[in-house]
Amino acid sequence: MSDPQRRYRLHLESKSRQAPAFHLVPAAWRDASLRHPELAQLLDVSFGWNGERFSAPLDDVDFLLASRFPHDAVNDARRLRWIHTTGAGVDQLWPLDRLRSDLILTNSSGIHIDKAGEFAQMALLMLNAQLPAVLRAQQQHRWDARLTAPIRGKTVLLVGLGDLGQAASRAAAALGLRVVALNRSGRAPASLPPGTPGAPDVLAPVSELDVWLPEADFVIVTAPLTPATRGLLSADRLATMRAGASVVNLSRASLIDYPALFERLRAGTCGGAVLDVFDPEPLPGDSAVWDVPGLIVTPHISCDAPDYNQRVLDAWFGNFARWLRGEQLANVVSREHGY
Repeated sequence: MSDPQRRYRLHLESKSRQAPAFHLVPAAWRDASLRHPELAQLLDVSFGWNGERFSAPLDDVDFLLASRFPHDAVNDARRLRWIHTTGAGVDQLWPLDRLRSDLILTNSSGIHIDKAGEFAQMALLMLNAQLPAVLRAQQQHRWDARLTAPIRGKTVLLVGLGDLGQAASRAAAALGLRVVALNRSGRAPASLPPGTPGAPDVLAPVSELDVWLPEADFVIVTAPLTPATRGLLSADRLATMRAGASVVNLSRASLIDYPALFERLRAGTCGGAVLDVFDPEPLPGDSAVWDVPGLIVTPHISCDAPDYNQRVLDAWFGNFARWLRGEQLANVVSREHGY
């Protein structure tokens, strides 16, 4: 157990190009400290912008809260023991094996599952009602009345069953969909055991993707981006999807062959797509992606909320309490698996 009387130095790093809801500024810290006063009083806090703090040694820092950082800066900070990222994905920090071996890396996975579930449910209902085509007809001043079957009883394939995937599973189950989920191991996570309301009807390893992909009416991608998942939904795999099946991506653009998906949308063989992630971001204004028929573009907002910085800080305080008790921290990132 750590010394409860010791004071610790925490550095909070923000990026000015992000919306204020993501900024870890003194006002945000004060609000969070009011909810965790006994923990906050043990901390001396500093604030930085756009990585400027990393140009000087971090010799006085015990903990770092940031979205990204130079590997050399944290490796040379010998007092630094724990880094917490403000998001769930850590692909921006690759290669993870370049981080000092004794550094603990945690992420903010799970802080936005309520929003993720709502977004997944919205996307499923939009795609089932063929809203992308209806909206395009509206822009063209065309009356395009489409008859669509109820969503209940259709099949959704979840690629990934972490916190986002579990939120999507609950959302889909609430709509009466048959939920098939794939993850690396094929085993149910402890937080969503079989039989739990919202648990998948079928759970299989991602190695069976080729078996289940042709069965799906909807595919929702929530798996983290790792070397193993990059390009997972390739052109060849997309070609095996049934005609009219739709795609939702809440993870990272690189998991899907977007050019191949766009060709399927243009050809009318894909029923529609809701994509929340792109590369690069923001999507350039002159990108041809904006005009792909059947596509709904959302600007990486599926998991965001006005109180995002408070959710991050609450998660950090929860882990700080575990640190002081000498317990295993939540959301520790595996260097081996990349999430």
